[in-house]
Amino acid sequence: MEILQCLTVDLRAQVVFFDDVAIGQLDTVLGQYPLIRSTTEAQVYLMHTDSRFVLGLGGPTKRCHLAAQFREWGGVLTTVIASTAVVGPHVAKLGAGVTIMHHTLVAPNVWLGEGVLLNAGAAVHHDAQVGAYCEISPGARLLGRCRLGSGCQVGAMGVVLPDVIIGDNAIIGAGAVVTRNVAAGATVVGVPARPLAVSRK
Repeated sequence: MEILQCLTVDLRAQVVFFDDVAIGQLDTVLGQYPLIRSTTEAQVYLMHTDSRFVLGLGGPTKRCHLAAQFREWGGVLTTVIASTAVVGPHVAKLGAGVTIMHHTLVAPNVWLGEGVLLNAGAAVHHDAQVGAYCEISPGARLLGRCRLGSGCQVGAMGVVLPDVIIGDNAIIGAGAVVTRNVAAGATVVGVPARPLAVSRK
């Protein structure tokens, strides 16, 4: 919701929300933004009113799925950057549908894939690569030349050190400091980060 504050009054007047899951009878979000409650209504809106959409929820799998669904309905995945974010002038690639929240840093020569979510206060330092639909939580730090595969999640205040490679769909726990490569699909926690032990019964 905080990213709405960076929009001009004209743009805020065009914002609507889609939620076909929540239970309740609300017609607006925050008392002012119209709420679309059905897939049929969303399809009509995208085809006849405005085709642009922004992904405002977390979770790489859900974000990817929703982007594909809205595209099938004629939607155009759109990037949004908070006015307080610092995005270097020499970013290597900014994929479609990237969401960059307040007080976030994106340094030079960074590569951000489609649908990446950089939460408030996150930092992506020089020459880092972040794969499609990754979710970088508040205060997380991705240091120089590190690489994240697609669908990764980095927990709040997590740190990935320089040159570390994180495989697809890996999860970095909150506050973890990743000092070595992480396999695809693995979950690591702690300082230094280690694979999460699996309970055997």
